[in-house]
Amino acid sequence: MPTEQTTGRGWIHSVLSVLALGMASCAVVPPQGEAGQTTALASPKSNGDIAQALSQSACRSLADQGSRLQNVHAALARKGMALRVLGCPQLPSAGKAAGTQVIAVAVVVVDGERAADTVRGPLADGELLDMGSAAPHAAGGTIQRVSTASLVQPPKDSLSPDVLFNRDWLRQRMAEQGLRPVADAWWAFAPR
Repeated sequence: MPTEQTTGRGWIHSVLSVLALGMASCAVVPPQGEAGQTTALASPKSNGDIAQALSQSACRSLADQGSRLQNVHAALARKGMALRVLGCPQLPSAGKAAGTQVIAVAVVVVDGERAADTVRGPLADGELLDMGSAAPHAAGGTIQRVSTASLVQPPKDSLSPDVLFNRDWLRQRMAEQGLRPVADAWWAFAPR
């Protein structure tokens, strides 16, 4: 029959075992935006995504813009975001930029904490940066033409200050690489 002393030792042994397991499960994990996260953003896959988008038949005339887009992507990666090239649609025949072929882009938040130092609004990891309206959707993986409905923009005075800030910020990043914004479509850029 166990004595009080051996029962106490068993209890202490059980508590120490649980504590040891608990401490072992507290592995040191680098905070987001460091170690693996930065490597993933700078990996060739990200560069390959831009190259793949520009290899689409609709983008071949703009394929020479790849290095500029890679530079924007690299700058965004350092800030916890990624540039996504959606395609190279021809704008419809309405509006100032009628018939212009553009590069359609969106910005994805990869690390909301780092992105918060640069842009504004809701910054959930894996979500698109808030630009006040959607970028055109790729149907079947490519976008050939953009409907006039996707060009309808809310009046500027109805956009939040965060959205206006984010749009200006993106225009500046793209302009630094020689890509000019297209009026009435925050997501559309063309070479100068």
